[in-house]
Amino acid sequence: MDEVQQREIDAMNLSGMLADALAEGHNVDFREVSFVLGRLSALEKPELIPIVLSNLERLAPVAHSVAAFFKRFGEMDTGMREESAATLLGPILKSSKYASEYYAIWILSIFGSGAVWNHADTLLKIFRESPSDAVRRFAALALAASGTRAQSIHMKQYLQSASSLSRTAMMLATAKMGKDERKYLRQSLRLHDSLEKLCMHSE
Repeated sequence: MDEVQQREIDAMNLSGMLADALAEGHNVDFREVSFVLGRLSALEKPELIPIVLSNLERLAPVAHSVAAFFKRFGEMDTGMREESAATLLGPILKSSKYASEYYAIWILSIFGSGAVWNHADTLLKIFRESPSDAVRRFAALALAASGTRAQSIHMKQYLQSASSLSRTAMMLATAKMGKDERKYLRQSLRLHDSLEKLCMHSE
């Protein structure tokens, strides 16, 4: 966009547009919602966070845009980040009807984007309880960013029986273990796959 178009978009009442698009009784225009969330993610407007959090069920079909929105907030009040994290993960924990694999994968990708999102115990619970292998993989990837040694130790017991889809992600999550602990784990697994070897040597 040129500068004139950029100014026109910046002048829009994006919060009003989002609220109107998500109004009860209206068919949600997901193209418009995705556009607004994308624009808001670039502007990093924290005042829009409550609107997004209170409309997660209606926003589930554009969970990719919700994830992009939250990933752009490098700086966020600690209390707001805590509230956002708990609210975003809540539907996955409760197996809400709108917490599809699609929703879960994109929301978990937020927690995999940086340790600042934390919530490692909740991520481990999702990993252990989810029946979806894809969700388990993304929970493990999130733990690779947000987990601690405690979660890594729990993770290792699932490695032998894990599918190839989840296994490499779990290996990345074990990076939080002590150096000697991980070396012993690596030797006990007797790896032959080159990608798995690479994951187990990652720091």
